[in-house]
Amino acid sequence: MNKIFYWSPFTTSKIATVKAVINSAGSLNKFFNKNQLRISIIDAVHEWKDFEDEIKEKKIELIFLNKYSILNSFKKDGFIRSRIAYLYIFFKSFFPLIKILQEKKPDYLIIHLITSLPLILFTFKNFKSKLILRISGFPKMTFFRKLLWKLAVKNIYKISCPTFATYTNLSKFEFLREKLCVLNDPILNIDEIQKIKNKKVIVNEDINQIISKKKYLLSVGRFTKQKNYLFYLNCIPEILKLDEELYFLFIGQGEDKKKFLEISNKLNISDRIFIIDHTKNVHYFMKNAYALVLPSLWEDPGFVLVEAGYNGCQVISSDCPNGPSEIISDDGGYLFKSNSKSSLVQTISHFLKDTEKNKLSKKIKLKKRLKKFTSFYHATNLKNKILNLKE
Repeated sequence: MNKIFYWSPFTTSKIATVKAVINSAGSLNKFFNKNQLRISIIDAVHEWKDFEDEIKEKKIELIFLNKYSILNSFKKDGFIRSRIAYLYIFFKSFFPLIKILQEKKPDYLIIHLITSLPLILFTFKNFKSKLILRISGFPKMTFFRKLLWKLAVKNIYKISCPTFATYTNLSKFEFLREKLCVLNDPILNIDEIQKIKNKKVIVNEDINQIISKKKYLLSVGRFTKQKNYLFYLNCIPEILKLDEELYFLFIGQGEDKKKFLEISNKLNISDRIFIIDHTKNVHYFMKNAYALVLPSLWEDPGFVLVEAGYNGCQVISSDCPNGPSEIISDDGGYLFKSNSKSSLVQTISHFLKDTEKNKLSKKIKLKKRLKKFTSFYHATNLKNKILNLKE
């Protein structure tokens, strides 16, 4: 029996990578486990607590490193708090992770977030497990990261990249080149999406009314620097000049939300903006949206872009590195120059004036490209190209 462990501790829940880990582990179980695989997720400091039911439902084992943890009792948003949480996870898990790897001896350890700990351990200790570094988002090649990867690379079995663009960029570093491969994220769990996308979500009267009119531009993601909502917000007065009937719906929360609301009041557009902190059925809002607007400064690949495209929602996105331009290309949606107000307004103007025939063509072409982001496609490539598992 092949034992496959996932290491992906996180400091903020409901992030895309958390979903990708569960989908990845679950897809191996669903499509290829004939009592030959033992799939486990390592819980470092009880960060997976809110996802236990989903993990159990997918028949994934949860391995707890620590009996006690204070991680869930303090705020982890913002740069300083997130770094404190990072250090807490690192030192709290150091010796328990060594013990688990030595005792349970997994055949493969797939690492996503807070990868520095397993990379350091594999550099200075000998484990029987094959280490797979899963890139989550385009990594900034800082001095520390470059040094750590140089030291650890000989003990890394494979480095998987979520997009071809990331693969190309990392191939510039010769010491990584032979370890690299492309493995698209398992963003789309088709069975789950089909079950819930038509289920109506009741929010409040105002939001339900704009949803029924289907005249809203949707944005999904945390209010952070990466998602670039403050830039987008300052463009909205110009966008409203193109169509005064538009509304703007945001789903998410985060450190920039307070500032976002303050600016919307100063711009006198608060009556056009609605925010939902969280929903378990984002597909319903995508299915009914006029378009998804993704103003991010970086994405790799852009989970909401893929989900929106699958749900038949038109996509308007920045051409930020690395996912959007690769997925949308020149015929699967509408791309604008990242962080450019004039380009965004012009692109939305183009979208509003475009023919229904051309819009439909873009939707169809985008949806065809998205099959590589399904759980089945991911599991097949993971099994055959990386894990080399035999039937």
